[in-house]
Amino acid sequence: MSFHDFMAGGGWAVFSLVAAVFSGGFYLVNQYLRQPGHLLVFWMRVLVVICLSPLMARLDLPDDPRFYLAVLVTVFVGTFSDIRTFNACNIYGGGVVSRVQPLTVWGSFLLWFLFDPSLLGDYAAHPWNTFGILLALAGCVYFAMRLNKCKITRAGFVYMLPALLGYTLTTVLNKYAMDHGPLEGAVYGYMYVQSALAVLLIGGYSLWQEKAAPRPAGGGWAGRAMLAAALIAGFSWLCHMIYKNYAMAFTPNPAYQAAINLTTPVFIVLFYRMAKHREEADVASGMGIVACAVALALLTV
Repeated sequence: MSFHDFMAGGGWAVFSLVAAVFSGGFYLVNQYLRQPGHLLVFWMRVLVVICLSPLMARLDLPDDPRFYLAVLVTVFVGTFSDIRTFNACNIYGGGVVSRVQPLTVWGSFLLWFLFDPSLLGDYAAHPWNTFGILLALAGCVYFAMRLNKCKITRAGFVYMLPALLGYTLTTVLNKYAMDHGPLEGAVYGYMYVQSALAVLLIGGYSLWQEKAAPRPAGGGWAGRAMLAAALIAGFSWLCHMIYKNYAMAFTPNPAYQAAINLTTPVFIVLFYRMAKHREEADVASGMGIVACAVALALLTV
């Protein structure tokens, strides 16, 4: 079986699950190292550009301008969503932030029809399969929302709402970009071009922020904690995006990949248990998300 056959036959769901594991590191890093979100995003993207630069000369980058237009929009939307996410993890904890993500599933599922309206006919032709897909998506959202029954999580949700809306658009544009370029060139070119542009954008924003609110010696731009946080966040984001982009290239609808990524809270709960971190977590609802994500993957093959 070729790699393309594996991915088209359900391998995208496996890659989505691996992406969810690395996504957990993205949420947890700033819970413990507590760095300013804008500086963390800046250095994280600098490291991504450094790591990918040797590879880019060997790849055929997309020549479709629609790919670059989609990436450009995600630079503005996605990077500022990342800043808000890191700051939210600092305030509310990575577990809380990871459990307010279900809004992006339904948002991206519905928004994708604007990009691929022919899917409506495909779903209408297979009503029972479509009914199962909708039940699985509803189950993902239901169990994820059950995790929000506490004041801290509700406050985290309100704080994260602009980022969730941004991630909804980014999810759809990620899928759109993957469909407008050669596989490897689109997967790695998306990360590289986005990160290179983000370095310029967030670099300027960070200079303005740091000038307005200078930080004490040993912190800010070049502290040891910042370096450690950037390395962990950059590694987690790079691995997450590699697996996510391959999954996006083969998934029929970007909401499916986003739904499987909802298993991230489960992996964070497992980490909390190993680290003996005290958090009142609804494990049953977390496992409900996993079951619905597996059902969704099976129904879409």
